[in-house]
Amino acid sequence: MSAYREWFRVTIEHAYHGAGGFGGWRVLPGAQAARLLDNAGAVLRQVAGGFAVFAPGARLALLPERAEDGAPLALRFHLFVDDPLFATYTAPAAPPGQVLLADSRDALRERSGAWRLHAHERLDASALAPLAGADDLPPARLPSPRRAALQLRIEPGIPAGQADATRYLVRFDAAASHWKYVLQGALAGRSLSIVDADGEVSFTRLPDDALAPQLAAVFLSDRALGLRARSARRFELRERAAFGDKVLMKRLPVACAGIRQKAEVDGHAVLVSEIFVNY
Repeated sequence: MSAYREWFRVTIEHAYHGAGGFGGWRVLPGAQAARLLDNAGAVLRQVAGGFAVFAPGARLALLPERAEDGAPLALRFHLFVDDPLFATYTAPAAPPGQVLLADSRDALRERSGAWRLHAHERLDASALAPLAGADDLPPARLPSPRRAALQLRIEPGIPAGQADATRYLVRFDAAASHWKYVLQGALAGRSLSIVDADGEVSFTRLPDDALAPQLAAVFLSDRALGLRARSARRFELRERAAFGDKVLMKRLPVACAGIRQKAEVDGHAVLVSEIFVNY
């Protein structure tokens, strides 16, 4: 029997998780891809950071390079994510009837030698596409929910004497929001400021509530900030004093995945993450 060899591999990254790795997902081949993989004696295995497809070398060489309709041989896979918060920290959000599609027809080769399956650095609105037809969905024994977070369409080709497996890459982008700090308690009536230790982001104190000026001090970031599982942001809470600012908190808590709400900033509707601080 012919020895198995790696046919191709897909690495999946997410800006929210960063170097910590993106896990908690599973991938299934579409119905047509499942039949083709079965004919090739191929197996799909999830590996660290992604998934790989292995096949017997002799049978792989016998696969047709084109489908019956003359189109290039293409495999479609569906990625399901178990994390219930996935949609809250991933951008863009796919509207009903659409899905993010990573397609080898858009592939660009990176310096690492891997082929990125989307035109831009990360999946964005240009990667939204109609959902695959019912005949290309995975078998009915699917996890819930049935809607995939990502579809992949790959034309792997049939390697002839190729020593190394083809490597593909997909990068999810993280959602972003303006950060709104709500400082409660005795802090509210004091002369406060929030300062970015790295000097990149500035915060504006919003007008106090006229009905309850001592209720809270509220600060809003000047820009939307990407959500991260482990944020490197270092925002200090300071109080003006006679001989310079006094640092009250060296590192304020950061925004996390969860509910973001709409707010109006400079006449524009934006998403805001509220962070409540008691001191």
